[in-house]
Amino acid sequence: MSENRREFFRVTFNQALNGKISVYGDKFLPVEIYDVSAGGLVFSSTLNIPLGESVRCSFEILDSPFLLEGSVVRKATGVDVVECGVEFAVNQGASSELFKQLNYYQIRQRKSFIDD
Repeated sequence: MSENRREFFRVTFNQALNGKISVYGDKFLPVEIYDVSAGGLVFSSTLNIPLGESVRCSFEILDSPFLLEGSVVRKATGVDVVECGVEFAVNQGASSELFKQLNYYQIRQRKSFIDD
């Protein structure tokens, strides 16, 4: 039996969200986001970002924009793509707003109002 060690619930998308990641303070590059929680997200990209590297993540949930800072805490390298797990370093206000939007999204997803 596996134990869920996550502090926040995670919303997994059937179709990836389009997001952007900035590394080293450079311009934002497009990524595909597969799941999000109030504590972090998972994205895939052609970028090979080192573990521990600071990133800025930009994405929208239900038309609410988010720009959150975090660091890469997990990665898996595939043939043409790298999947990275990011842990957010956010304040309580941003975390609460993201939690609220994810909750709304999940409720609407369950009621089939969102086709993702």
